[in-house]
Amino acid sequence: MARLLILGGSGFIGSNLIGVTLNAGHTITNFDRPGTSPDQFNAHIAYRFVPGYLNDNSHLRNVFNQEPYDCVVHLVSSLIPSSGYDEFFNDRDVNLTACYEIVKNMMNNGCRKIIYFSSGGTVYGNNGKEINHESDDLCPQTYYGYSKLAIEEFLKFSSRTHDINHLIVRPSNPYGSGQNLFGKQGLISVALGKILQNQPIEIWGDGHVIRDYLHISDLSHAISALIDSKEKNEVFNIGSGVGHSVNQILDIIHNVTGLNTGVVYKPSRPVDIPLNILAIDKLKQKTGWQPRVDLKNGIALLWKEMQLNPQRFN
Repeated sequence: MARLLILGGSGFIGSNLIGVTLNAGHTITNFDRPGTSPDQFNAHIAYRFVPGYLNDNSHLRNVFNQEPYDCVVHLVSSLIPSSGYDEFFNDRDVNLTACYEIVKNMMNNGCRKIIYFSSGGTVYGNNGKEINHESDDLCPQTYYGYSKLAIEEFLKFSSRTHDINHLIVRPSNPYGSGQNLFGKQGLISVALGKILQNQPIEIWGDGHVIRDYLHISDLSHAISALIDSKEKNEVFNIGSGVGHSVNQILDIIHNVTGLNTGVVYKPSRPVDIPLNILAIDKLKQKTGWQPRVDLKNGIALLWKEMQLNPQRFN
């Protein structure tokens, strides 16, 4: 079993991934901001939380000096797709410079494998493709997408020059247990949160934008499969391989909940490309993984959990 260092493991994706990898028998060190360790793991014998900030080099050195690791999973980003230049510039130490320090510390630690969470939408941008394969043109149109692509290129450089084995994953739009219902991203969860508050759902554009949505359980199992695999220096899309428009998602949500609090359509944004669906054949062929949670069933599961366990979504 592997000794994993998960950078940013306390968030929506990280906490779900920790649950899956602990069940798979791995030992987990979660490095994240102080006070953020998920309560459900704190008593687990194979889980350890190390508080710190990624842009503080002493904190980063500290977690790497504590024990050897077999694989680093890098989840941290302070940006979201709508972030502008000011956020990109002010947070460059978290999103760009920190990656250089991660690789340097990996070399000193003897760890040679890193799985980096890039973006399955924003790095491709508006490249004219209906379905994006890993080899398709990369045309980011946002600072978020640009920062992801810049880190991808640095990791490829590190593999050529420092024997660091990278796996770059480009996930689609994840949804599911633990996602913030009241945040600035995540259509499905935010829409359900609006319904929970009896408020209208706000949509950018006319609702015809098409995206690929993936249940967090399927995403977590995909990463677990890559941790166990012998693959190295590869890029993998992770998605459902199926596109749904925003309006189709809203129809499913209204059908699942039996509630309709109304929809407010706001002017479209330049950052919202009209179509993005991910080809997932490569990951399926290399690992045997495939998505298992149907979209309607996944939304129904999320809605049920929101009502039974609302504190999980604070």
